[in-house]
Formats: sequence, C-alpha cells, structure tokens
Amino acid sequence: MMQFKGRTEDAGAPFLTASFWTKGKSIAGTVIRKFDTDKGPAVVLALVNKVAVGDKDEAQVSLGASAGLRMAVDASGVPGGFAGLQIEDHIYLECTGTSSTEKGNDQVNFEIEVSRPDRKAAASL
Repeated sequence: MMQFKGRTEDAGAPFLTASFWTKGKSIAGTVIRKFDTDKGPAVVLALVNKVAVGDKDEAQVSLGASAGLRMAVDASGVPGGFAGLQIEDHIYLECTGTSSTEKGNDQVNFEIEVSRPDRKAAASL
C-alpha cells in the first residue's frame, strides 16, 4: 500500500511580486508544482540560488501569470503559454525593465528561457 502525507506549510512558497523585480534581476530554477489562484495559474520554482524575499532567504518561490511574464512565456513558444509550463521545466528569468500601462501600475517585463527534459518535450508534442 502506498501512503502519502503532507502539510500545507510544506507546499507554501512566497510570490515574487512586482516590487521584487528590478532591471537585470534574475532567477533560475525548476518547476516543482503548479496550482491555480483566483488570478490564474501559478508555478513554484525550486531555485538554483536562494533569493531574499522580505527578511528571509528563500529556496522556493511562486510565480503568478502576470501580464509581462505571460507575454514572455508566450513569446518563448512554450506550447499552451504560461499554463503549459510543466513540472521539471528549467527556467531562467530576467527582468528587462518596466512599461507604463493605462492601469496606473507599470508592467514588469521579462526575458525567459525554458528548457524541458527531452522525455517531457516529446510528450508535449
């Protein structure tokens, strides 16, 4: 018999909000979880290098489908866009700056590279 056990706290990872990002700031990591929020899909990355979020160094962070990130993933050609990111995808993400919007909040812009393990890539075709 297989048994699984977990705690909510073990699955939590802080979101990287717009205030985290400045031009040139980058992260790299592997998608380890996907989940839905009231604002759309999100992923959790296990980072190659920890990042400071607030007063803590974090090894895992959550990324939501903000407009700028969604557009970068779409431009990269990932099948299905942001929602098409898969567990085990390796991601390099760098902030390229911001753009003004009509909503009053600047859009954070990104450059992204997504590498998918060969067996996963073949399955997504």
